[in-house]
Formats: sequence, C-alpha cells, structure tokens
Amino acid sequence: MAAAGAPSIEVTRLLLHAQDPDPGVRGQAEQQIQYFQEQNYAGFLGSLAYELANAEKPPESRRLAGIVLKNNLDAKDDARKAALVSRWEAVEPPLRASIRGALLQALAMEPQEVRGTVALVVAKVAAIELPRGGWGELVPALMANMSASPPDHGVRQATLQALGYVCEEMGSLKDDVLSAEQINMVLTAVVSGMRPEEPSVETRLAAVEALQNAIEFADHNFGNESERNYIMQVVCQGTVAGDARIRVQSFACLHEIAANYYVRLPPYMQEIFNLTVKAIREDEEDVALQAVEFWSTLCDYELELLEEEGEDTEESHNFIKAATPHLVPVLLEQLVKQEEGQEQDESTWNLAMSAGTCLGLVARVAGNDVVPVVMPFVTTHIAKAGGPDDWRWREASTFAFGSIVEGPSADSLVQLVQQAMPFLLQVSVCECV
Repeated sequence: MAAAGAPSIEVTRLLLHAQDPDPGVRGQAEQQIQYFQEQNYAGFLGSLAYELANAEKPPESRRLAGIVLKNNLDAKDDARKAALVSRWEAVEPPLRASIRGALLQALAMEPQEVRGTVALVVAKVAAIELPRGGWGELVPALMANMSASPPDHGVRQATLQALGYVCEEMGSLKDDVLSAEQINMVLTAVVSGMRPEEPSVETRLAAVEALQNAIEFADHNFGNESERNYIMQVVCQGTVAGDARIRVQSFACLHEIAANYYVRLPPYMQEIFNLTVKAIREDEEDVALQAVEFWSTLCDYELELLEEEGEDTEESHNFIKAATPHLVPVLLEQLVKQEEGQEQDESTWNLAMSAGTCLGLVARVAGNDVVPVVMPFVTTHIAKAGGPDDWRWREASTFAFGSIVEGPSADSLVQLVQQAMPFLLQVSVCECV
C-alpha cells in the first residue's frame, strides 16, 4: 500500500471515466473531479498520491493520477502557479510528507510509463519544497536508487529522469538551491549512468538527458581538471553511441557545455571538431543537425564576445576563425541536401537550412576569412546545368552567397559582388529563357 495511507476519495473510476470517449461519461467524471478538488483539496491530493503508489490499481489510472497531481502543483500562468504553491503549503505537514513518501515509493514501481510520470511530479514537488528548505531526504533517496545492488535498470532510468527534471526546475529559479554537495552527488549519479558500460540503453539515454539540465550547476566540477576530463570523455563517447537518440542528446550536451564553459573548451576542440564533422557528413539527419548546432552555439558565443570587445569580458579563443577553412567546406556540402520548395514552407528545418544558418553565423564571426573558402564553391556551381540534380547545386551556390554578405568588410563585399555578378546574371538569364 502507499505511503499516503487510505484515500479519502476513491478516484480510480473517476480518472478512467474522465478519459472515456463518451462525452456524457467524460463530462460527469470531470465535474466530480473538480468538485472533490474544490471541497477537499488536501484529501484529493492524498487520494491521487495513494492511487499513484498503489500497484493494485490499473496503470492507466495511476498515470492519470500523476498527471492530475502535477497539474495541481504547477501552471504556466504565474498567478495560478502562485495560488497552487500556496494551496500546497497550506496542506498539513504530515500529509505533505506522506505524499512525498508515496512519490518516492511509486518511482520504484512498474510499469515504466507510470514511473516517467512520477518523475515529473517529483520535480514539481521539489520545485516548491527545496527552495524552502524542505524534502531534505529527496536527493539521498534518489542516490540510493542509483547505487542499489543488484541494480534495477527501470528504477535507475526513472531516477535519472527525476534528477533531470529536478535540475530543470532548479535552473528556472533565481537563487541557488542545491548545495555543492548535492550537485556533486547528482552529477556523479548522472555521469555514471552515461558510461558506455551501462547495460541499459534507456538508462543511458535518461542520464544524457539529465546531464543537459545539470550542466549549468557543474561550475565546480568543470573547474576540476580530472572531473572535467571525465565528463567530457563520457559526453564524447555518447556522440558515437549505437543508439541515435543518445548521439543526439550527447551533441546537445556539447551545446550546453559550450554555452556554459567556453573558457574550458580548448583541450577538447580537436576531438569535438572530428566528432561533429563525422556526424554532419555521415550520421542520421537528427544527429547531424545537433552537430551543426554545436558550431552555431559557438558562433553565437564568440559573436557576443566580439560585440563586447574592449569591455571587461573574457578573451575569445577564436575557435570559429581557426575552424573556418576546415568547417566551411563541410557546411557547403550540406547545402545541396535541400528539399525542393523548402523556402516556401516556414516550418521546414533540415540539414541544408541548418548548415546555411551556421554558415551565415560563421561569416559574421570570421569576416573576410570566409570569402576565399566560399566563393570557389559559388563560382563553380552557380551556373551548373545539364543534370537532373543540378538545380540543387545552383540553389546551394545562391544560398551560400547570400549567407556570407553579412560579416566581411565593405571592400571584401565589393570584390565579392564583382566576382559573383557575372555568374548571378548567367543564372538569371538561364532561368528566364
């Protein structure tokens, strides 16, 4: 039975009926749920927690109980969110403790889809309790799940999801809530789940996703060379994992690292360059997109440093300038992978568009250095004709030319236009004939 004790309201039938395809049944159930919520809020929350942590209940009603409980703890509207927080704080401490206990219990109970919902609810309760000094047993309990022997991969996966969600919630707060010791414990658990030796693919994926939300708290760890080296090692190993989802999320971790710890990147840039280029050229599009996005993130960071030049800011490592002769040809290759008519569909986002966007950012950072790398591509392919796919090369060349007009100096732009104009006119004539 659940830690929340016997329910004051039997919610199983109501929750299931609230999903009934019959509008009459569904509407009546929703009205009853609303009534119980208004008449006995504390008892209603306790009943939801009991449902969630009761293995004898149907998985669907347990999952719905978690969703309803989460929606009673958080809202997008600030005023409603504040009201929900106040209502939670008004619940008697013993019942709040009972609900928290039920959540930790439910996190260890099958099936996995219910555990995933529980992880979300845990984070919503943590977002209220932790900043106020409550739920001190949360992090130790989650650590115990991770270190249990023999390991339960389903519990480890759900625990890592919960840790990721908790870090996401803490990241949205202005004040530091987690102590250095707690952050270290969380990172240790997350990184241990990311190792290639982790037997469960789903657990490893949950760990990589959790790290994305935890990275911003890892300032102390990234300041320690051995810890930083190990984190970078497991992230880079993730970019070549057998599962594409892990590769996608590992490259997303590299974005976060670049944005938060730019100053720490120099020892790792050669390996990151090799990994991103290989992914852009050879991997599935979802993975390649994230690899391109790493360079776009780096461009954004160095652009900001350029704009703040002369102020008391950190020094730029000029990664983009150094990479331009080697990175730009890789980006240009991707421009020919466009979809026909993509410019008419604003929702389209593919590797060609991502590479073009990145090329434009590179031009803004590298300035004149980008011109001699791009223009041979433009002049070689802009008037290409004779083959069924030659339109791709013509469009790619035009796209490349347009992408680099912002960044180079005025003199370089004059030369650029003079060099490209005969080819652009030739294309215009060909298309008009």
